[in-house]
Amino acid sequence: MAPEFRFSSVNLVYDSETEEKDLIVGINAYDAKDGDLTNRIVVEKVVLNRDAGTAVVYYAVADYSGNVTKQSRVFPADVRDLDSNGDPLDELEENQFPNMMFSSEDAATEASSENEETED
Repeated sequence: MAPEFRFSSVNLVYDSETEEKDLIVGINAYDAKDGDLTNRIVVEKVVLNRDAGTAVVYYAVADYSGNVTKQSRVFPADVRDLDSNGDPLDELEENQFPNMMFSSEDAATEASSENEETED
């Protein structure tokens, strides 16, 4: 059986000063067999939605048997601060997942290229 997350309310605004340890505050993970797994929670990625002024944080935790649970949480984001001071998590994510960080125009081009390849 997979572990479960328990989220507590926190007053956090995602900005250029936000660190991974800040994003884990107010989250616990438990497993029926292994008990408290809070120290095993990882932040997988952060996706900034500039239009909505939010940051979606994706979390994962695994129990000692290898069962994994993933969940996300939305925080308000200070987009002006992030634009002027940079966002270290976005920079890290771009380097870790280079194929995930392209515009919708790039996606359309890539999709049409894939269709051309499969039609031949």
